[in-house]
Amino acid sequence: MSSTPATAAAAPKPRLGREAVVRAVEALLRWLKHHPSPAPEPIYLLVTLKSPPVRRFEHHLRLPLSPFPAIFLVADRLPDDLPDDIEVLPSSALRSLPAVTRRGLVLVDRRLKIPSGGKGAKGRGRVVPVDLADPAWAKSARETACSVELRVEAGTCRAVRVGHAAMAQADAVENVVAAVEAAAACVPRKWKNVRALHLKAPESVALPLYSAPGSDDAKDAKREVAATVEQGRLKRRKR
Repeated sequence: MSSTPATAAAAPKPRLGREAVVRAVEALLRWLKHHPSPAPEPIYLLVTLKSPPVRRFEHHLRLPLSPFPAIFLVADRLPDDLPDDIEVLPSSALRSLPAVTRRGLVLVDRRLKIPSGGKGAKGRGRVVPVDLADPAWAKSARETACSVELRVEAGTCRAVRVGHAAMAQADAVENVVAAVEAAAACVPRKWKNVRALHLKAPESVALPLYSAPGSDDAKDAKREVAATVEQGRLKRRKR
């Protein structure tokens, strides 16, 4: 008797449907469009755990695209291979970084001293030292721009930067999907310890993406997203 070939196991169904991400991103980008700011506002993924980890941990999540609207380089001696999309600032800018840098990635020549505090420290963007003598510094900088940190010290809720208000919707969706999967894979007990996921800008409401089965958050998730979408439609009609 011939044996029947074993059937390949079906791929596990994602915990978070892509449709939910698309709806939330669309609603949040529409809200941000009606609430403009001098620099594109960041978009955060809020990860809420059921129980806090026993030990503090840090994990870098890789995103398909940079969640920063701009990249700045603070240096007095510029490299010959400076990319066109990197804006240069003098070393004097470190004393008080311009407001435009507060939403971006700020690369600093490692030969310069980065102030730990002072007038320019509060509210500035992510500041990263870079070795301009390294021939691959630009490539390393772009890799850094696509890496975000998930740090859990105490409590159960943490924010991860996944985009900004000027991103195309499709690009923002890709970043959110990647961040969700990476975050759920690195937290203790993985998806079993994820209570809820939300998408948020600094001044917006938190739009629900996912709620663990049986949690109270699951009841209001669809209604909150639908209300935000409808709010954006009403504002467009008034205009």
